[in-house]
Amino acid sequence: MTDTLDETHAQVALAALNANVNLTSSRVFDGKVPDPTPDPPYVLVYTHIGWPRDGIGTALTAQQVTITTTYTCHCVGLNAKAARAVAMEVRSSLLNLKPNITGRSCTPIKQDDSQPPDRDESTGRLVMDAVLTFSYLSTG
Repeated sequence: MTDTLDETHAQVALAALNANVNLTSSRVFDGKVPDPTPDPPYVLVYTHIGWPRDGIGTALTAQQVTITTTYTCHCVGLNAKAARAVAMEVRSSLLNLKPNITGRSCTPIKQDDSQPPDRDESTGRLVMDAVLTFSYLSTG
């Protein structure tokens, strides 16, 4: 491994969500919900790190310098109201947060998409899952 930039960028949202005392009881999971599946509420976060090759992602030296970090947050509750409540806490934790990463200049986190709570019975019981997507850019 040559650097830790990808993991540093991934940890921004996980740290912010875990710092929200209203989500402490909800639990924040990074990419996988434990087995057996815990009772809701909880947040499942998928992180994608991209290094775009054109436009804003390329320096005058032809080096790729921009990182795009995207978080897909599944806000899970026992009913639609509970899923929305988790989603509100996720939004309040991430929206407009400006990451501070040594050696990088970061934009504030923006919300790219949201989906209303949807039925999810994949765990063997009915839960509601509201999905929010956030992202930010950093350059170095």
